[in-house]
This record gives sequence, C-alpha cells and structure tokens, in this order.
Amino acid sequence: MRKTTPREIAASKADFAELADAVARLRGADAVARFLEELFTPSECVEMSKRWALTRELLAGKSQRDIARELGLSLCKITRGAKLVRDPGSLLRHSVQNRRKPPA
Repeated sequence: MRKTTPREIAASKADFAELADAVARLRGADAVARFLEELFTPSECVEMSKRWALTRELLAGKSQRDIARELGLSLCKITRGAKLVRDPGSLLRHSVQNRRKPPA
C-alpha cells in the first residue's frame, strides 16, 4: 500500500473541513441521510451504520466478541470504537447516548 504524502494529507484535511461544513449546513436528519447516500456507495453506508451500531452496542454493555459476530466486524474496529466509548469527551459517545430512539 502506498504511503500518503504530507501534501495529500493537507489537501485531505481541507476537503474534510469543507465536507464537515457542508453537512453542518444541512437541515434535518432526512437531508443528512440523503446527502450521505448520494456521497457514499451503499457498501460504505453499511460500514458507517455498523460503526454506529457497534458504538451503541458497546454502550449497552454488549461484549466485543458478540458485536464482532453479530455485525461481522473485526475486533480491531471494535477496539477502536471501545476506546471512543471510554472517552467521556467523545462526540461519538455523546451522540449515541443522546440519540433519538425509534418509537416502541
């Protein structure tokens, strides 16, 4: 695999900041979902959804091995998620904890 150059990293950071600004300007969950579906492939959307689900399951107390088996994720990805779950300042953790839950 080719190593990313400093110039590519700088350009990527600028593009990422621009992307974050574009998402921040959207109004409502439906618009954000449509935007993400237009930007990412279906498989990329599935992978992002799995990362959200793994965070939710970790916060619910489910074991990493159970999550790996149920979601088909590597323990490496789950370990990264677990690190964020343990971080009280994590925006991901905060967002999952304060998500709108679907009606029962």
